[in-house]
Amino acid sequence: MTSQDISAVADDRAVARAGGTLARIGALYLSQGIPIGFAFEALPVLFRQAGVSLDVIALTPLAGLPWILKLIWAPLVDNHGSARFGRRRSWILPMQALLAASFVLLAFIPPSIENAAVLIAVLLVGSLAAATQDTATDGLAAETLGRSALGAANALQVGGMMAGVMIGGAGTLILVELHGERIALLSLAGLLALSLLPIIVWREPAARRQATAGAARIMSVFRRRGVWPLLILALIYGTANAGGVGLSKLLLVDRGWSTGDVGLVAAVTGLSVILLGSPVAAALANRIGLWITMLTGLGVAAVSLVAWQMVAAGWVPASWPTIVIVTILLGAGAGMVSVAASTLAMRFGGAGGQAGTDVTALQSASIFGEMLIAGIVVWLAGLLGYATAFLVAAAAVLVVALVVTWARRVIPAETLGERAGL
Repeated sequence: MTSQDISAVADDRAVARAGGTLARIGALYLSQGIPIGFAFEALPVLFRQAGVSLDVIALTPLAGLPWILKLIWAPLVDNHGSARFGRRRSWILPMQALLAASFVLLAFIPPSIENAAVLIAVLLVGSLAAATQDTATDGLAAETLGRSALGAANALQVGGMMAGVMIGGAGTLILVELHGERIALLSLAGLLALSLLPIIVWREPAARRQATAGAARIMSVFRRRGVWPLLILALIYGTANAGGVGLSKLLLVDRGWSTGDVGLVAAVTGLSVILLGSPVAAALANRIGLWITMLTGLGVAAVSLVAWQMVAAGWVPASWPTIVIVTILLGAGAGMVSVAASTLAMRFGGAGGQAGTDVTALQSASIFGEMLIAGIVVWLAGLLGYATAFLVAAAAVLVVALVVTWARRVIPAETLGERAGL
């Protein structure tokens, strides 16, 4: 048996030993995706069908504001926790309960222009809970799992989050058409409550209960070598997703597609990320590296955005076969980019001494970038039309590829916990 074979067997055993922790983490990542999917995918469609203007819909990404600002309180999560309930568990339990409660309240607020502000405010509370839970979960993963199992955790992060986005976005739209808005949102609240069970029955090991008060600080993130190129990349790598996924659904609504049909398109997007983008990215990363994997995903996404531009311009019919093909391309490309970027963020956090805060810094930058891009693209669609907006998004993806090429050259290997290039 070669040394590589021995290493592979050891890695498999490490992942197997971490199975219980991975299952808990996967359930939590899935629940975090639900409010994101609802805010970025379902709510804009429900608003549009209720006659809400694109100008107002462009404000719905504000519901993701806590994911940007969570860096402010991330050190608090890293540094403090109840000795009785466990350092990470004492944050995860109440935040998950608050997230479920927010969706119960949303179920009783019909989407309309009159209720827009209230809906976004309640969704902000749910996002605040999910974002705080995410910091604790990321810290739990980075501190608990070894390097081999961390790769599996990252796959769960991307796959679980996207599954949650599918449920909160496509799942909500399909349930709304079948059973109405209230039943759909109460079903989401029930699922969020169920994800509490693995944490309720889990007893956090005493070794992780001791918080090192004052150890994590925000400014420590920005003093690390190579952090600024990573932050710039985090701001813009979501262009493929934010610039195309949400806009494509609004285009279909304006073309007369039903809520259920738009939901099915959203489901195709999510499945493309989970079944194509994620596994392809994992396979390519082992062969050609994370950076080239990200560039490949950006190329696939750019092709899809150009195809969507042709649909919006009327050059290609908006038929089911066409929409499915361009949707699969967009989902696969965006998934490849997300997996590569998430792995970079996890390696950055694992190489430092304050995992939750370090990963949160990059995630906050990423969410801010996606919010900004999503708002700009929808605003451009209202101002100049869908075709122009898709063309601008495709051009922006090519700019991101140039930034990736630059970041690959300037970020030190040790910043990502590597001795050699990726």
